[in-house]
Amino acid sequence: MASRLGRDAQRLSQSFGDRPLIWLHAVSVGEAMAAQSLCAALKQRYPDHALLLSTVTKTGRQVVREKIPQADAHMFLPLDLPCITGPVARTLRPQLFIVMETELWPNLFAALGAINTPIIVVNGRLSPGSFKNYSRARWAMRAFLRPVTLMAMQSEMDAERMRAIGGDPARVRDLGNIKYDQALKQPSDADWAQLTARIGALDALGALFMAASTHPSEEAHALDAFAMLQAERPQLRLILAPRHPERCDEVAALVQEAGFDLLRLSQAQGQWRETVLLVDQVGWLTRLYKLAQAVFMGGSLIPHGGQNMLEPAAWAVPTLYGPHTSNFKGVSQQLDESGGAFRIQAPAELAPRLAELLDDAALRQRMGAAARDVVERNAGALERVMAVIEEIHPHG
Repeated sequence: MASRLGRDAQRLSQSFGDRPLIWLHAVSVGEAMAAQSLCAALKQRYPDHALLLSTVTKTGRQVVREKIPQADAHMFLPLDLPCITGPVARTLRPQLFIVMETELWPNLFAALGAINTPIIVVNGRLSPGSFKNYSRARWAMRAFLRPVTLMAMQSEMDAERMRAIGGDPARVRDLGNIKYDQALKQPSDADWAQLTARIGALDALGALFMAASTHPSEEAHALDAFAMLQAERPQLRLILAPRHPERCDEVAALVQEAGFDLLRLSQAQGQWRETVLLVDQVGWLTRLYKLAQAVFMGGSLIPHGGQNMLEPAAWAVPTLYGPHTSNFKGVSQQLDESGGAFRIQAPAELAPRLAELLDDAALRQRMGAAARDVVERNAGALERVMAVIEEIHPHG
């Protein structure tokens, strides 16, 4: 709470010394994961700058600590109150403020604008719901967005929506989605060794189905489908990764009620013998996707908008998702059109579609190749984003 009240600002400022500061905000896990490649590029381009990462969630902080070694410090985002954001901005005096996706903090933006700090929205997006809500207050949004130097949006549709809610057309650009670039980033040898130390030899795990970033009710659907599949394929195992690790006790109970034994990844000590691996820590999904023959991406059987299906696609792993993918509309549309994924309309379709994939290696290969091609064709946003950052904040 002290951090959210702005009490860390003085200590952090002193720790940075005379180094100019870049402050990047990523609200939670997804945004922090997407920022990894950007942070590496920023440190490479501005090696003499301090890099401060802020998040709102503790799981976001964990990603920063474990996955973003370029960060010089982390803090929780101060509450968006003028009595807090003003002193924080004046104490830190960042040379550049970057916010991932579309976290709009009017008082923080105003405070940074008052000290002439450039503000850049990177990987910006506006879901239909957010667009509808913001559209009701265009008059206020125009004022909120006035201090923003550049809004680099994921797609032309997102750019059009940003202009429609009050973003200055001259400051809104479609630069693409840097999550494509992040998805192509390869884990290090040390990363693979760390996973092997947890669950054993990775080439000896056999057939795996993975249900990733699942939300309430989706775990039950995944377990139902898995039970049907395993009845005919007794060697099949399941990797189950809830979107929010704090739900793992609840999910573990569902697994046990379904009659399966399980191993929590946090408790794995070198071998995975159980039927279900429960991923109860953040930071492992990228590596685990590569091990699966098929992935169901959560947040898509409920009206949440879906989770990031780019990482399994980058590994050429066929992916399934439900009808609700508005958070990744452009991505899912391209995967649908290319044949790189299966879109199901109801939970009952999950088991038969998975059976097709598990029983047909040629189909898996075709779908995986198509999915990988989508990712490769859309990469390049990171380079474009860095180019405009350098225009706004030239080095030296």
